[in-house]
Order: sequence, then C-alpha cells, then structure tokens
Amino acid sequence: MGTSQKRQHGGGARRTADGGFSLVEIVVAVLLLMVISLAVVPLLITATASSADNRDLATANALANAEIAEIRARFPDSSTTTSCGSVLASTGGVDVSTGLTTAYGFGACPAQYPGTVTVTVTVREEPGSPVLTSVPTKILVSTS
Repeated sequence: MGTSQKRQHGGGARRTADGGFSLVEIVVAVLLLMVISLAVVPLLITATASSADNRDLATANALANAEIAEIRARFPDSSTTTSCGSVLASTGGVDVSTGLTTAYGFGACPAQYPGTVTVTVTVREEPGSPVLTSVPTKILVSTS
C-alpha cells in the first residue's frame, strides 16, 4: 500500500504518494487471474477423469492377463492330454481384489487334433456393463 510522506516545499507541508498498487490495479489483477483459472480448470478436470479411466483400464488389462496366464498354466502346450471339453468348461468370475468381472469366450473346437481353441477373457465392471478389455489366446488341445 502506498505511504505518504510529508515534505516541506515552499511554505507548507505537501503529501506525495509512493509507487504502490491502487485498488483498481488489484481488482484488474484478480479478474485476470480468475479468467485464466476458468480456462485451466476444465483441463484439470479432464486430465483427472482421463487418469481415473486409464487406471481402470490398466487394472482390467492386468486382470485379463492374469486370467490368461492362469488358463495357460492349467492347459500347458506340453500336455498331450488337454481336451477341448476341459478348456470349454473353464469359467470366469468376480475378482475379489478389484471387484471386476471376468468372462471367458471360446472359439469352436478344432476339426482335427492336435489343434487349437481360442479363449478370450473379457473384463467388465459388472455383468452387462460395457467391456473394459478383451484379451484372446490360443490353447493347444489334443482330444475332443
């Protein structure tokens, strides 16, 4: 804030102002900051929402890949006794740690053995909700 000084000039005391900010300058500065913040706030909101969506997708991908790893461990390619029926009997469920739902989709059993059957793991927030991710793999089967 401006301060006044008394100076002796001529016959009387005269007040002069320092070079401080006036009230008008402060109001203009506050308005400019408000306009700039109004432009930046939507960007921050969008970035936060995108970050949350990306976190959910990363979690869903990690869960789908874990399910694929589990299926591949249950039915290794080195096995000569893996049947198409046993692969088709696999089921998904609800992951306790994330609350996400996994479901398995299967391709047709091969016409000739050994062959492969496609298994697709689909992850959703809950049954009937939009698909978050879908990861396919092929499992070697030796019998029907």
